[in-house]
Amino acid sequence: MGQKAYKHQRGSIQFHDIRLNGGLNYSEAPGNIQDNELTHALNYIYDPQTGTPEIRPATLCQTAAVCDSTNGILNIYYYEKSSTTAYLVGVCNGNLYYLSGTGLTAWTKIGALNDKTTVPMFATFHGKLLVADGGTNIKTWDGTTYSALADGLGATAITVIKGRVVVNSTSSGSADLVTMSGAEDETMWDTADATNPAIALRAGYGDNMVVTGFAVFGDDLFVFKKGTSEKCVYKVNTGDATAANWYCAMQTQNNGAQSGHAIVSAFNDVFFMDTYAFKSLRGVTEYGDLQVEQIGAKINNAFTAGSTCKMLAYIPYYNAIWFIVGDITYTCTQLINAGQKSYVFTELSFKQGTINAVCQAGSTIYLAGNNGYLYTLDLTGTYATDETVPDTTSAYTSNLVTKQFSYFGGFILRKTSLYLDPIVSGTAYLYAVTDLSENILLKTVTLQSNGMLLYDATGYLYDATEYLHDMGLAAWYEYTRNRVRGGTLQFKITATSGRVGIEGLKAEIALVEG
Repeated sequence: MGQKAYKHQRGSIQFHDIRLNGGLNYSEAPGNIQDNELTHALNYIYDPQTGTPEIRPATLCQTAAVCDSTNGILNIYYYEKSSTTAYLVGVCNGNLYYLSGTGLTAWTKIGALNDKTTVPMFATFHGKLLVADGGTNIKTWDGTTYSALADGLGATAITVIKGRVVVNSTSSGSADLVTMSGAEDETMWDTADATNPAIALRAGYGDNMVVTGFAVFGDDLFVFKKGTSEKCVYKVNTGDATAANWYCAMQTQNNGAQSGHAIVSAFNDVFFMDTYAFKSLRGVTEYGDLQVEQIGAKINNAFTAGSTCKMLAYIPYYNAIWFIVGDITYTCTQLINAGQKSYVFTELSFKQGTINAVCQAGSTIYLAGNNGYLYTLDLTGTYATDETVPDTTSAYTSNLVTKQFSYFGGFILRKTSLYLDPIVSGTAYLYAVTDLSENILLKTVTLQSNGMLLYDATGYLYDATEYLHDMGLAAWYEYTRNRVRGGTLQFKITATSGRVGIEGLKAEIALVEG
């Protein structure tokens, strides 16, 4: 007697092996992106070594009180005075502070800044902290004395190249001016000095644009300018042994940074946030040697002309650029696979609200809260909550949503396997999202803790009371045979507590014919 055949019998089975190492892609419809790309990735950061998206670390409240009892921290900077002395400095309500006290839980005021709204830029030169805050003169602090230089330029942007301090100017009639101090002398700003003159260049004189910021790339100083309707980037090559031969030349038109804070050098390129696009200046072998790339093409749809970028910062721990636009912190991680470089993006959101600035100081990553508290990321993998104020924590949610897979005639999901890396115990949920936008729960997953490496153990093995097998957990997988039927399918992973890495997932799909 013949056997009855079913429309989704073997022979019409598809197997999906989905890696999730492609990052966000907002540039195309959810069904047109690559299989490894994501339509949503909130509170995930990519591990630069493995390419695995991991739920971001928890945050810990570093300071015991709001900086000045009321206002937010606008900017932070790690000032390394010497190989043995360093300070984290912060900007709050028109004043400059440094982190102090036992356990670095308090702020000590250094002195007043030019105003309460300008976000200063910083540079370290000859063991001194230099502050460009729009005041008549650059301010300087050496860990003890807070004073001012005699530049008279009203600088808001500052950097260092070839042993010279470089600043812009807000003084009347000097919007185009780029001034470099005397060689190895931050106090020399006289261009007529007979022995060690400063250098003053004009970047596009009279074009009605102002110099907003700088970037250094090898011997090249990039000068970013912006006007009401135009923007551009100039280049000063400092390779000539005679400084008097240096000059400004146009590099690119219709590209420019929002401000000096929206520029960073990383990965041997220069990255900047344009009016509504994340871009890079990349070295090429073709004519012109540098070109502008839409490095953020996959996420630029999220930005509009009104999207204000507060800062870009390179975070070595994650080999990533972090940039803050509005209330959202974005991560751009460089991954290298088989010698090929790729840039993957995620979004971060914090329970304490808006973050204004991020910096890495040694092995610590600091976050400046708009609520006035300073935070650190828990890189030990111990916690999975945000400490919003001292001794008060709040759980945060993470979401990861895959590409939308389409099936002509429909599908039946037969089996799903999820491959996980343990970090902090908690709970996650695996959903199937269908063409009706239904979130169908496939499985509730109990997340496991990472445990400990024997290398890090400090006690005697003789004193151990548990099995060595139980002291650390390796990657594991969860599977479910819950079935779902529809025309399109996305997988969604939501964690309401704990932390985990998502190596990928596999799905067994039966195609429906007719």
